[in-house]
Amino acid sequence: MRIIVAIWGGLLIMSAAQAALYEPMAKPFVTIAAGGQPQAQIVIPAEPEGLEQFAATELQRYLKQMSGAELPIVADGQDLAHPFSFYIGETEKNLSRAIDISDEAMGRDGFALHSVPDGICVFGPDKLSPVFGVYEILERWFDVRWFMPISDDVPADLAEHVPTRDTLQMGQVDLVVKPDFRVRWVGNGAWPLAHRMNAFVKADGEDVGINWKWHFHTFRTLIPPDEYYEDHPEWFALVDGERKITDSKSHGNQLCTSTPELVAEVAKNMIAVLDADPSIEIIALSPNDGGGFCECESCTALDEPERDWFAKYSRRLAIFNNQVAKIVGEKHPDTLIKVGAYAMYARPPLDEDFRPEPNLLYQLCHIYFCHNHPLGSEACVAGETYEPSHNFQPNREYAKILEQWRELSPHLFMYEYYTLGGIAKGNLPWPLVHTMRTDIPYYRDHGIEGFYTQLSGNLYHRYGLNYYIAAKLCWDPDLDPDALLEDYFSKFYGIASRPMRRYLDTLEQAMIDWNGCSSYGLKGTAHVEMALKVYTPEVMAKLQAALAEAEGTSNTDRIAGQRVMLARRMYQELEASLAEMGR
Repeated sequence: MRIIVAIWGGLLIMSAAQAALYEPMAKPFVTIAAGGQPQAQIVIPAEPEGLEQFAATELQRYLKQMSGAELPIVADGQDLAHPFSFYIGETEKNLSRAIDISDEAMGRDGFALHSVPDGICVFGPDKLSPVFGVYEILERWFDVRWFMPISDDVPADLAEHVPTRDTLQMGQVDLVVKPDFRVRWVGNGAWPLAHRMNAFVKADGEDVGINWKWHFHTFRTLIPPDEYYEDHPEWFALVDGERKITDSKSHGNQLCTSTPELVAEVAKNMIAVLDADPSIEIIALSPNDGGGFCECESCTALDEPERDWFAKYSRRLAIFNNQVAKIVGEKHPDTLIKVGAYAMYARPPLDEDFRPEPNLLYQLCHIYFCHNHPLGSEACVAGETYEPSHNFQPNREYAKILEQWRELSPHLFMYEYYTLGGIAKGNLPWPLVHTMRTDIPYYRDHGIEGFYTQLSGNLYHRYGLNYYIAAKLCWDPDLDPDALLEDYFSKFYGIASRPMRRYLDTLEQAMIDWNGCSSYGLKGTAHVEMALKVYTPEVMAKLQAALAEAEGTSNTDRIAGQRVMLARRMYQELEASLAEMGR
């Protein structure tokens, strides 16, 4: 992340962990709340956009929760009761600032935080800019953390860290932030919005951010079998000599992508969706999950028969994607059509003259490749860390594929699997911070435009640290991972931070010490074989000792105790799984 800083400001009091994570502050300070009373206000435009109002309300809400003081929200032109103001969005004060808010300077959703004699300006080029600026202030200088999504089972005081202060102060600020990833998707709803994600996020229950239509596998959505099969069975895949449909909502029901009429119908249906909502920025076009690809002569003639499993259908789908994209692009040239580089079509085709249409966005999936060793390393070794398999490749091969797509595609996104794959397939802990800490900066450094990781439902007790670290590094890959971890443990577990750090470090170290490759496609690494090697009796004894100490330490702190209980639940599930495996 590009951050330009002149003078830093913030809370008068900062924890040691926070000091290590963010830059230190500088004087002079201005009191904005004291003794439960406001000494500042929040100024918004006279006719605010919805998210300008939301940003102001969020700032007001958290500052009140911290101090008991409710800073008033006032519109431009109204009388100001206090000498200091937070100017949010396109206020007259912000519009008069000589700050470059171009795309080159701030990118998508970037923002400026800029001190003026009577306050601080919070603004940027996009609708989410003031929202993200407010969350940056709250996190960077007011020590607020959003550890997990609030739900019926997880109340706000368990999900968030909002310290209480009798007095709140702000210092001098001159900061411009340009996100490294233009598109960021880690989780859905309100929680990722606070982490400055911009895809599939919500503010006050409303969808905001990038208008992204559908997620990935869309053949069945675009050509529903119930509507098309009776009149056009020839549009559906020929498999084992038959064209038939199944009851599956995802697997099977592939299309005969070499059929010109089918190409035209897919394009027509996509255009109809975009005509109905021209604000859609990204729309997905991709085969259904799994196999069942067409075996007709026309489709197979487009394949490259001498290539491996990872390129089995690459060429036919690349041709199909370009054909659809060209038609759709004539009507909606600014909408990106997201297609997959996934499993049996992960590699680019070999055609020297192949180039994706300019409105195509390729999303490369880090699946059937190793997750336990860092990208860019030579740690995956055939015969030592993995046994060769037709549907597995070491990470150095994944890096080559990434670079090939990067040279071809004007838009390249990553699709990660931080809670789905490896031993997570067996509902077991899957520690991945040791690879995330280098992989996410690796993606940034290699010019990746968008980042997404698949997350698994309400499993914070098992994968919570994966969720959190992914979100933080996706927003700012330059954060010091060790400082980030220290900050996380000190604030999430409080008085139990030391034993809980040992607990989670033991899990990570167990994966490192095992040193095997972990992925889909590797025999024996998904469940029993791998779990028994990773979670040895020695590892389990260390986990139990750390957890018992954390439970004893946290018994006087309700929140810390409840958070430790999440780890106890993970441990009990791990014990039960190992017992089922015969230990």
